Amino acid sequence: MLWLHARLMALFVFVLLLFIAIRKQLKLIQFISIVILPILSFMMFQNDLVHTRDQRTTQYNNMHLQSQAYFLTKPVLKHQKLRGKVEIDHQIFTFYYYLKHSTKDNIENKLFQKSCFVRGELSSINNRINDKATLFVKAIDLDSCKGNESGHQYLLERHKAFILDKLKATHIKGPEKIIALISGDTSNVDVNDLEKYKEIGIYHLLAISGTHVGIIVAIIFYVLNLFRMPLFFIKFVILILLPLYVLYTELAPSAMRAVIVTIIVIILPKRIFRNTMNILAFSFITLTLIYPSLIYHIGFQFSFMITFFILLSLPLLEKTTAFKSTFYITFIAQLGSLIISAYYFNQIQWIGFISNLFFVPFYIFILYPLTLIYFIINHLPIEIQLLTGLLNLVIKIHDIVVDTFYSLSLYKWYIPELNEYFLVIALAIILAALVAIVHKKLKVLTGLMILIYITVTVLPRANDYRLTMLNVGQGDAILFETNKQHTLLIDTGGKLLDKDEKATHNIARYHILPTLKKRAIKTINYLIITHPHQDHIGELNYLIEKYRIENIIVNIPSMKSEQLNSLKKQCKNNEIQLYDFREKQNFELDKAVINLVDVTINTSDDLNEHSIVTLITYEKYKMLLMGDATINNENELLKQLDLKAVDVLKVGHHGSKTGTSEAFIRAITPKISLISVARNNRYNLPNQETINRLINYHSQVYQTANHGEVTINFKENMYIKTEEK
Repeated sequence: MLWLHARLMALFVFVLLLFIAIRKQLKLIQFISIVILPILSFMMFQNDLVHTRDQRTTQYNNMHLQSQAYFLTKPVLKHQKLRGKVEIDHQIFTFYYYLKHSTKDNIENKLFQKSCFVRGELSSINNRINDKATLFVKAIDLDSCKGNESGHQYLLERHKAFILDKLKATHIKGPEKIIALISGDTSNVDVNDLEKYKEIGIYHLLAISGTHVGIIVAIIFYVLNLFRMPLFFIKFVILILLPLYVLYTELAPSAMRAVIVTIIVIILPKRIFRNTMNILAFSFITLTLIYPSLIYHIGFQFSFMITFFILLSLPLLEKTTAFKSTFYITFIAQLGSLIISAYYFNQIQWIGFISNLFFVPFYIFILYPLTLIYFIINHLPIEIQLLTGLLNLVIKIHDIVVDTFYSLSLYKWYIPELNEYFLVIALAIILAALVAIVHKKLKVLTGLMILIYITVTVLPRANDYRLTMLNVGQGDAILFETNKQHTLLIDTGGKLLDKDEKATHNIARYHILPTLKKRAIKTINYLIITHPHQDHIGELNYLIEKYRIENIIVNIPSMKSEQLNSLKKQCKNNEIQLYDFREKQNFELDKAVINLVDVTINTSDDLNEHSIVTLITYEKYKMLLMGDATINNENELLKQLDLKAVDVLKVGHHGSKTGTSEAFIRAITPKISLISVARNNRYNLPNQETINRLINYHSQVYQTANHGEVTINFKENMYIKTEEK
C-alpha cells in the first residue's frame, strides 16, 4: 500500500514538474535536475528495495547455515558469549556464539581472520527491511580454520585489534569508548552505557560526522604548517588520509558524507558549487548512486537530515554570536532528527535539546581532540601517564554528566506507530518550525512545536481495545490494552540460562520495549506472572528497572523464598504494589473485566500446574490465556466456569501435548488460537496433534514462529495484524 501511494505521488510530481518545465521554458540541465533525476532516483530506490526484500527472504528461507565463514574482526568474549563479524559469500554478518565450556582458551585469537567451517542460524533481531540478518553460531570446527592474510580489510582490522590491545595495556578507563570515538564502532561499548546515550539524546555524537573530519583536517593543517609545508602538499596529504579514514570506519555513511564534502571543498573552486547546499546534494547523489541501499540506513538519514537543516539555517547562524550559534545548532539538529527518531525508535529524547548544549561543545573542543591525540600517541612504545590521567578525568566528567541527565529524563516522550500520512504532515510542520526559527518567530515556533506534539503523539493513538502476542521466542508475553492506554502484561518472556551465562535481556530490549513504545505506553498498570519458569519471568527484573509498573501479580506459593524476597525488595524500591493473585482475582481495566481463575495445583511438583489462568471479558469478546496450564488445570477450569465460544485462546504450554485436550477444545471452541513459540526450538513445539485438534474445531491458529508478533483489534469484528516475517 505504501509503494502504491509512492507511485501515484511520483506520477503526480512528474506531470507537475513537466508542466512547469514547459511553461517556464527551462534549460535542459534544469529540466534534468528537477524532473528526470527525481524519477530515476525513485525507480532506483524501488528496485533496490525489491532486491533487498528478495535477499532477505532468501536468507530466512535458508536460515540453517553450514558454511565456511571468515572471522573478519577480532571477536570479543564477555560472559561466555563471543561476538564479532564474519564474512560469508561476500556478505558480512554480526555473529554470536555462546561457549558452553570455558576450556576454549584464547579462542578470540584462534578465530581472528581465520576461515572456519561453522554451523548456525540466520535470524533478525529487529524486523526492519534494511536490517541484516544476525548469525547465531551453534558450532565452530576449530580444526578446519585456515589463515587468510590478504586485502585492505585484513590490514585495517589487524590495526584495530593492535590498538585495542595496546589501549587495554594502558591505564586508560574504557578503551572501547576510545575506539568508538575514533572509528564509530560501538560494538564493544557496554550496552547499558549505549542505552544511556540514546536516552539523553547524545548517541549521534558517537557517529563519525563532519565534526570528526573537520578536527582531523584541522590537526593535519596545524601539524604540517608547523613544518612550513606548502598548501598543495597539505591538501595532497588530506586527500590521501581521508579516504583511508572512511575505510577505517567501515564505510560509515556519515563519514562518507563528511569526507566527500571535504574533498569537494578542497579540490573544486567555489564557482562550480556556489553554495554548501549544492555540495550536500552532490554528495547525496554520489553516495546513493554507488550504494542505493544507504537510503535505508538510519545513520545516513540522520547525517543528511541534520546537515540539511543546519544548512537551511545558515542565514540565521551567520548573524549570531558563537554562543547563540551553539544553542541554535543544537536545537536545529534535534529538530532535524525528530522525525527519524519518531519513526525508528518511537521515542523522542526531549532532554537532548538540553543535554546537547553541554555535550556538543564538550565533544568538539575537549573529548574528541584529546581522544584523537591519545589514539595517535598510542602507536608509540611508551605511555604518557599525564595524558592518560587527563583523558581519564575527561571521561569521568563525561560519565558523571551522562548519569545526571539520565536521572533527569523521567518523562518519556513515546511516539505511536506513524503511517505515511502522519509522517508527511509531521515533516511539513517540522520544516515550518525551522522557518520560524530562522526568522526568529518565537510565538509561531511555540505553536508549531505544540502542533508537532499533537500530530505525532495524540492523533495517531489507537482507540481500540487490543490483545497482542509479543514475539519473545520460546516464552510467553501477552499484552492487553484499552483505548485509554491502560495495560495488562501477562508474563515477560525470558531465556533459560546455562550455569555461567549472564542474561542479556535482549528479549525485553528488542521485542517488548519497542512494542510498548510504539503503542505510546508509559505505564504498565498490571503485570501478571503466571508461574516462575524462566521463559515467563526471565525479563521481569529488567522491565522493573526500565519501565514504570504499578502492580505485579504472582502466585506466591509457587515461588522460592529467595526469589520472592528479591521481588519484594525490587517492588519496594520502585514503588510497585505486589499481590498474590488470590487477593486480586477480579478487577477492571476501563470497560474490560479481568478474572484470574484459581485452577492452580500448588501441591504439584510441576510448576506448569501452578499457572494463573486469565479470563478477559470485553463487551461480547472473551479471551482465555492459559499460561503453561496442563490438562489437569483445564479439567478444573471446566468445572468452575461455563466457557462456551471463547473468541481468543492463548494455548497453554506453547502447544505442548500436556495441555489443550480434545474435551477442553470441544467445550470452549476458540475462534482464534495463539501459540507463543520459537522457530525450530529444542522441544519441537507446538505438538502437531495439538495443531490438528485446533484446526479440526475451525480455530485460526497463529504462531510467533511463523507470524511474528500478532495483534487482535476488537471492534465490531476482530481484526488480526501479524508482523511481517
